[in-house]
Amino acid sequence: MKEIVILSGKGGVGKSSLTAALGTLLGRRHSLVLADTDVDAPNLHLVLGAERLESSPITASEKAFVDMDRCVGCGLCTDVCRFDAIIGDSRPVIARYSCEGCGACAIACPEEAITIRQVTNGRLDIMAAGDHRVVSGSLDIGASSSGRLVDVVKRRARELAGELGAGLILTDGPPGIGCPVIATLKGADHVVLVTEPTPSALSDLGRVVEVVQGFHLPLGVVLNRADIFADGRGQVLRYLDAHRIELLAEIPYDPELPRALARGELAVTARPDAPSSLAIRALGKRISDLIQRNGPGRAISLKTMT
Repeated sequence: MKEIVILSGKGGVGKSSLTAALGTLLGRRHSLVLADTDVDAPNLHLVLGAERLESSPITASEKAFVDMDRCVGCGLCTDVCRFDAIIGDSRPVIARYSCEGCGACAIACPEEAITIRQVTNGRLDIMAAGDHRVVSGSLDIGASSSGRLVDVVKRRARELAGELGAGLILTDGPPGIGCPVIATLKGADHVVLVTEPTPSALSDLGRVVEVVQGFHLPLGVVLNRADIFADGRGQVLRYLDAHRIELLAEIPYDPELPRALARGELAVTARPDAPSSLAIRALGKRISDLIQRNGPGRAISLKTMT
C-alpha cells in the first residue's frame, strides 16, 4: 500500500481541488482511498460532493479535572501552570481552551485532587464520493491535539484501504508546517507540493520543503495558476532548479475551475479539454503510470517522473 500526500505550505493555492481532481482521475485505474488530514478546516468532501456514511467522536486530547471535595485551595497548581489555564481566587477553575493536559498541576497538587483525563476533541467521518471512500477528521472548535487527530485519520484510512483492497491512499494535507503536517507526513511514501507564483507562496514552499526533506521523502512540485505572474513563475522555477526539485506540472489559471466548484463539479471532468484540465490529466497519468510500473510492493520515487 502506498500513500501520496499533497501539501502546500501556503493555504489557498488549490491543494484540495488538485487532490479531488487527481483522486477522480487515479480512481479510474487504481483502487484508492482519499484522506483529509486538514483537521482544522477539512473541505475535501465539499469539493468532491461526498456523502457521510459514518461519524464517530474522537478522544485524542487530555485535560485537567479538579476534585473540589479534595482541593484545599493551596494555589500550587496555579503557580506551576505555564499556560495560564488555571484561574480562580479561592478554588482552581480549569479554562478548558487553555489547558494542554500536560499534567504539571496534577504532579504539584499535594492532595492529589487533580487528574488528567481524555476528552473528546473532534470527530472522524467516513464518506462516499461516487465509488470512492473519503476518511476525514474534524477538530472541535477551540480543541487541541490536532496532530493526534491526524494520526487517527491516517490509521483509519489505512484500515479502510486494507478492508477494500485499495493499494493507494491519496491524502489532502493541511497547510503550514506545524504538528498536523508532521503527523501527516509520518508513514507517507511520496509528497506532492502545490504552490503558485507569488512571493508568499514561494516563501512557504521553502519552509515546507525543508520539513519534507527532514523526513527524507521523495517530493515534487506542482505550480498552480502558473501564468498569473511571469516574474513569480521565474522565481519558483529558479528555486526548484537551485534545490534540484522536480517540477511535476504547471497548471494554467482557469476561471472555469472555481465556477465548476460553485456548481458542485470538478473542471477536470466537466471541462476535460480545458488547458488546466489537460495539465492535471497529464499529471495524473504520470503518477498512474509510475504506480503501475512499480507495483504495490516497490518503492516509488517522484524523481523518475520525467
